[in-house]
Amino acid sequence: MRKFLTIISYTVLPVWLILVGLATWLWATNDNSGDLMRLGLIDGGAEYTDSISKRLLPEVYYDGQDNDSLLRLDTCGVLVIGDSFSHGGGVGKSGDYVNYLAHDSGRRVVVFTPSDPTLGSPMQVAYDILKLGVIDSTNAPNLVVQEVERYLVDRHCKFVTTHDSIPRPKPEEESEAPLDRPEHEDYSPLLRVKDYVFYHFLGANPIYTAQLNHPMFGGKEPDKLYFYNDDVKLGFNVTDGERKKVVSCFEDVIAMARRQGVNLIILIAADKYDMYQDFIVENRFPAKTLNEDIARWLQPADREHLLFSKDILYPLLEQGVMDVYLFNDTHWSPASSQVIAGEIIKKLK
Repeated sequence: MRKFLTIISYTVLPVWLILVGLATWLWATNDNSGDLMRLGLIDGGAEYTDSISKRLLPEVYYDGQDNDSLLRLDTCGVLVIGDSFSHGGGVGKSGDYVNYLAHDSGRRVVVFTPSDPTLGSPMQVAYDILKLGVIDSTNAPNLVVQEVERYLVDRHCKFVTTHDSIPRPKPEEESEAPLDRPEHEDYSPLLRVKDYVFYHFLGANPIYTAQLNHPMFGGKEPDKLYFYNDDVKLGFNVTDGERKKVVSCFEDVIAMARRQGVNLIILIAADKYDMYQDFIVENRFPAKTLNEDIARWLQPADREHLLFSKDILYPLLEQGVMDVYLFNDTHWSPASSQVIAGEIIKKLK
């Protein structure tokens, strides 16, 4: 027995202690450190997040209006449908554009449905509630639909006009939990350890890094860009068939909003890589032009309904503004949220 315990003490026990220690360290270092750092299990970012959070407005964010029957009975100045950019992605609801939209416009702003992929894309949800008469100009005169560039082509290709009721997730359905949802980091300590080994020793990290040609972020690595690998995998080489589906989706939602008398504003949130690609030193990744392509594909009358965050925020990068996007996250900063909200307010009726 003593020999067995001796063998255990030299073999299994050290391994177990290493696993427990690594799991504890990962939990501690990735708390409040931004979605890129948490997903990539990268040490650092919490101090940066805390410094950014100090600039936030008081919370005036209206949330939880996810019951379409309530929308039929209630009114709001602006209804928002979106993914994580519209649901507190980054530093939380106080720092996202919806908060600034409500605060700076003085209107009641309601966010409809959580960003659940089982309900369909933001454009799908918007089309369904318009088509089914859930909203019209009498109870929601302005509709803001926000979608991230990364998943736009795939989501538009899945868009349909045939739903006769609001889709509801079934209990047995599992969410795909993409990066633009906060649940992506909620998994067991041992899985985090496994991922750490794969990411840091086998080169499988989903978070890419690149060297910038000048400092663009606060914190300890001001000239380093962290971004999600899907930023350089999705939205490239769009086929003619996919282009037609992308355009058709925009046209169908815009036409339905006009039919209901609703002022529609579609906000395209640019991928972080797309926003910073021109500032990468010796960039080995392909150039991303999806925002510019969409603007070119649409008719001028339809193009008027779109706001591209890249058009709004890129000039700030050229002017040397720091932290336009968050250093450790996929989302833009609270300061950029306020700029975005200001552009939306100009289009409200």
